[in-house]
Amino acid sequence: MVAINNASPNTKAKANRTLERIQSMLSVHRQLGRYLASLEISIENRSIVLRGELPSDELRGELVPTIRQAGILCHVSNQVQVG
Repeated sequence: MVAINNASPNTKAKANRTLERIQSMLSVHRQLGRYLASLEISIENRSIVLRGELPSDELRGELVPTIRQAGILCHVSNQVQVG
């Protein structure tokens, strides 16, 4: 989901490419890939926002480093719950 209202088509396209890179990195991660469907990744106020639920703190801790591997350097708000 891209949460960018009133943005130019260029900005929306860039946001979509960023989300695709993140989803791609998470999908090939040997552990996180199986939980990708339970995560919501959005761009809100120039930050990457992660929501959803994962089964362990270890997996939750893998999210931001994996996103950094996709070349994403902006702020990441990890709101994923462990349950």
